[in-house]
Amino acid sequence: MRLLVLLLLLAVEAVWAHAGMQLHGTDDFSTAEQQKLKVWLEQSFNATNQVLGPYPFLTEVYLSRRTASEPVPWAYTQRMDKQQVFFQVDSSFDLTEFQQDWTAAHEFSHLALPLLDREDLWFAEGFASFMQYQVLKQQQQLAEAPAFWYQQKLQPLAPLLTASTLPFITQLKLWLKQRNYKAAYWGSALFFIEADQVLIRQGSSLPQLIQKYQRQNRLTDQNLNQLTNSLDALLDTPVFAPLLLKYQQQTSQQLWRQHPVYFVSIDKAAE
Repeated sequence: MRLLVLLLLLAVEAVWAHAGMQLHGTDDFSTAEQQKLKVWLEQSFNATNQVLGPYPFLTEVYLSRRTASEPVPWAYTQRMDKQQVFFQVDSSFDLTEFQQDWTAAHEFSHLALPLLDREDLWFAEGFASFMQYQVLKQQQQLAEAPAFWYQQKLQPLAPLLTASTLPFITQLKLWLKQRNYKAAYWGSALFFIEADQVLIRQGSSLPQLIQKYQRQNRLTDQNLNQLTNSLDALLDTPVFAPLLLKYQQQTSQQLWRQHPVYFVSIDKAAE
């Protein structure tokens, strides 16, 4: 038995020894551009690991050049046998503009959770949308608290949220099918805003819980059910299974009018 425990510990240590970030595709950029992009990515990756990790795996980052009206016009994760993040960048933007961009914080946050089934994309995107401002806060790139930015993103969605009588998660999936990504992603973030507030009342927070999760079942969970079970197992009182059931059953209209963000929006409108 002791030998088995020792072998498991050695296996875990071996995985963590190979954690970190590896950068690819820099040869297509000048020396000055390489330095700027490396600083930006390392700062974002390190901040993400401080908020959510450290991650128990190597993160492989791939860069390619693209002329655009913003520093990072496109990015995505790819996770089969490796944990990979792909960024298309316009290197004509300066370092400050890259640092203030939310994309790297969003994509690196995705890696904190296992790759979920396509039908649970709402959960993955809501999580990354919520966490991007937690990471930018860690980087000291926000002029206001994350709650301010959540409010800014959600307020334009209020008419859609109040008009829908579909179960909330059903509505999120419909928005994804319709490619209304802004509504789907930020509507999904409501789940994590509420989860974080529940955890804070319990003396913790969502980022703190995810940090614990990295050393538990991050490398073994393969679907949403396993993920939520693992998260709840780290708590004295389950949060995720009850909250998931609530969001599956209540309509978008009902949930929005009960949500803490809704009452904040009313208070601001009355000022």
